[in-house]
Amino acid sequence: MSHGRRVLQGALLWLWLVSGAVLAQQPGPTPTDGVPLRSSQPAVQVEPAPTTATAAPIERLFPKLTGRVVDTAQLLTPSAQVYLAQMLERLEQTTTDQVVVATVPSLGGHSIEEFGLQLGRHWGIGQKDKNNGVLLLVAKDDRKVRIEVGYGLEGRLNDIVAHFIIDGSIIPYFKDDLYSSGIIAGATSIVNVLSSTDPPRLVYRSVEKSWYQDIEWMWWFERLFYLVFVGVPLFGFLTQWRSGNDSPVVASDDSARRETRAERDAGSSSSSFDWFDSSSSSSSSSSDSFSGGGGSFGGGGASGSW
Repeated sequence: MSHGRRVLQGALLWLWLVSGAVLAQQPGPTPTDGVPLRSSQPAVQVEPAPTTATAAPIERLFPKLTGRVVDTAQLLTPSAQVYLAQMLERLEQTTTDQVVVATVPSLGGHSIEEFGLQLGRHWGIGQKDKNNGVLLLVAKDDRKVRIEVGYGLEGRLNDIVAHFIIDGSIIPYFKDDLYSSGIIAGATSIVNVLSSTDPPRLVYRSVEKSWYQDIEWMWWFERLFYLVFVGVPLFGFLTQWRSGNDSPVVASDDSARRETRAERDAGSSSSSFDWFDSSSSSSSSSSDSFSGGGGSFGGGGASGSW
């Protein structure tokens, strides 16, 4: 029994020695075997390439304050600029409130709220001790508009009133590409609010009532339009069809009359501000001496788009 055990132990020892020799002859691991080797060179840090999608520095987008009307987007006719500058100058002489109208081609990737806030602070619109400045800002390519209100006027020209002015006085004109009319209508509403001697509560109700009256008027005008230009021709066609009168001469005359009437109605429905055309080449004489009074802003106001 002891002899057999010694034979078994000897066989196991021989197998162990043979396997060790075979393993010793195998090559060492290489990088391709999935075992990383240490490199004597330091690792290279690869920095991400700068992206071009970030917004441009906002201060570089600010136009120069050349007057109460800064039309860098060229949305206003010369005569409209004169009218606005004179109206805003009279407001400042009466109330010391400063209102500036500014149009820019683009916001450069910034929100109009941030752009308007920083531009108002940069220009210092309003008196330093009153913070009574207002900025009416229009961004042409972004199709956005904002009324930025200084600290001292937020009680009178609050966010709700500014919202009503944008939606009721400005946006309807902008949707028809009547930029001069829309800007003048908005600026006029702002001036009326600031120059009013009524308490802020009554001013708010007055603006709200005017806004709803505009909406009601548009509702009735839309239905009258369909009645005149759809209902009447359809009724005439049915009448002719029933009577058998399908003369092409009569039909062409009716069509010509409808086109003439449509052109006349389109002309009569345009804004009363449309007389501000490019025929006038004069400019405001007061814009050269205008500058902000050091007023500040806190983000009050309202925004809209068309």
